[in-house]
Amino acid sequence: MNDKQNSTGEYESKSAAHGGRAKPVLRDTAYRSFMDYLLSGQLKPGLLVSQRELCETTGSTIGAMREALKRLEAEGVITLIPQRGVMVREPSEREINDVYEVRKIVETHAIRAYAESGDLDKIAEVKQQTLDTMGRKPETRQEIAQVSRERSLIDDRLHQIIINSMNNQTLDELFERLRLPVQVSRLSVQPRFIDSLPGLNEHLLIIDALEKRDGEAAAAILMDHLEKGRRRAVGLD
Repeated sequence: MNDKQNSTGEYESKSAAHGGRAKPVLRDTAYRSFMDYLLSGQLKPGLLVSQRELCETTGSTIGAMREALKRLEAEGVITLIPQRGVMVREPSEREINDVYEVRKIVETHAIRAYAESGDLDKIAEVKQQTLDTMGRKPETRQEIAQVSRERSLIDDRLHQIIINSMNNQTLDELFERLRLPVQVSRLSVQPRFIDSLPGLNEHLLIIDALEKRDGEAAAAILMDHLEKGRRRAVGLD
């Protein structure tokens, strides 16, 4: 057999290891590894890094990483610079404004539906996770990065649950595309995201309205939350 087995038990072709077309499982793993590395705060917008460095950091093959980077470039997360490497794009103010405009339309529609018949047990779980992470006091640089990532994930989870409750694949895919520039923009405001916890405090207000099955209140609070999120993302607050 010409293929070799990697550390995850998947078979990797020699062509992938030497820059050829990687199997989907390797490409998707490389994509997720890159995003984990990016959202950990270790890779900042504007920083130039080589593909080989990314492979060493994420444990990906060069073929899998190249395919993942093509997808990331198409999604507007990175710019591939010939002969130099990879640079994470910093979303423009217009891009961020456009994203939040669409999110306001989509998410306020979804949250009204969730308030009517959504699973309140899921919301209660997110509420407890939110309170837990808000109570943490990171001190070291490593703890700050870990807590920032944790809070970012919990922040995303509430929005994701509300969108996923619509059982609409097209909507799910749209939301995933909309999340990327928001996640990247947070990398520039991590200290404020950790210290003042504005988004998570706003989430508690949204959750309170959902627990009361008050769709109009939930939608109004969510609209205000997204507008404040937009302002934070472009550095106005």
